[in-house]
Amino acid sequence: MRMPLIGALTAAALAAATAASAHHGWAGYLDEEFELSGTVVAAELVNPHGLVKVRAQGGVWDVMLAPMPAIQRAGLRPDALPAGAKVTARGHRHRDAQRLEMKTERLVVGGKTYDLYPNRD
Repeated sequence: MRMPLIGALTAAALAAATAASAHHGWAGYLDEEFELSGTVVAAELVNPHGLVKVRAQGGVWDVMLAPMPAIQRAGLRPDALPAGAKVTARGHRHRDAQRLEMKTERLVVGGKTYDLYPNRD
């Protein structure tokens, strides 16, 4: 009886660790505000967080969004991000200057602002 319980607990711990490592926290990003404007190449509004590929200065950027509940709360839907749409992302650039990646607090698409992290200033 004990072995199945230990096995189940171990599997649950591994699953939680995998999900947590896939989620992008704020520690890997600079404190300074950053803004990026460009054109949507592709967008995925999925867990653990959304991602928009944006062609902008220097190449194609990974514009990391919030987790799905925050994306939904902001009212952002996949049809708002078709390929070719013009976007402006406001947030924080990745600490590694070689990575074309940012974590987004606010996303502007077609003049509409989606506030993904309304409590962050």
